[in-house]
Amino acid sequence: MRAGFRLASCAMPILLGFLLSGCASTSWLETMAFGDKAFDKLFGEKPSADGQDGLMRVAADIEAHGQVAAALPFYERAAATSNDATAQLRLADAYMRGGKTDQAIQAYRAALAGAPDNPNALLGLGSALFKAGDVDGAVGALAKAAPIVKTMSAYNRLGVAQTQAGQFAQAQESFDAASTLAPDDLDIRTNLALAAALDGQETKAIEATRAVVASPGAQARHRRNLMIVFGLLGRADEGRAAAPNGLSPKEVKSLLGRASAIRSISDAKERAKALGTIMG
Repeated sequence: MRAGFRLASCAMPILLGFLLSGCASTSWLETMAFGDKAFDKLFGEKPSADGQDGLMRVAADIEAHGQVAAALPFYERAAATSNDATAQLRLADAYMRGGKTDQAIQAYRAALAGAPDNPNALLGLGSALFKAGDVDGAVGALAKAAPIVKTMSAYNRLGVAQTQAGQFAQAQESFDAASTLAPDDLDIRTNLALAAALDGQETKAIEATRAVVASPGAQARHRRNLMIVFGLLGRADEGRAAAPNGLSPKEVKSLLGRASAIRSISDAKERAKALGTIMG
């Protein structure tokens, strides 16, 4: 009876969209469970547009307090009672933040069923598919999204997926586009150099990486990646000379040896996969 009274006196203001602070504690959110009957009682069996908006506001308020898992039932309920692609997209994004990749993929696809060209849903789907290991599927979705979204992040995600798919020439184009939008981002330029090295584009790879390490913002990891580029191109002596401080001679030899071995792999996808094992 005590728990029921607490639900009636405290949850109702929250479910009407008020901020959680001052009403619900974290421990209450962690243990609270809403079933369909509770939702129906509060919002009706089929919530109105205002009710759906209320569910979304509640979900956002709960999540703002660090309770992603507790917010998901509200996102799910709003999406289940709406044909709006936006509701599905918000649910999918929440799934991703909650680490539920498979459910996110389903929700992104549901959003795209209602809005096939929604760039944010395409971008989210591509990112989720990549995380799930479906690299080819990720490339397909991200290739549609990036030219519409036209952000550094979108083109960089596409380039990374294309690299993992063994599409090194296309990856370089994507990284070039990302770098145009964010010319000072050293990680994008490093990605470009690595994709070029995997593709055997020696001049482009070395020029890109040297430009990175010459930057005042270059860190040890960027210099380490220059070593990998030299190793991928079979230029071990220059790789040793480029080694950052802190790497022992044994570590330098091992890293260059592994990079050189990757160079001999004939299958492009396998070459990219092997590179992932030495990137730190």
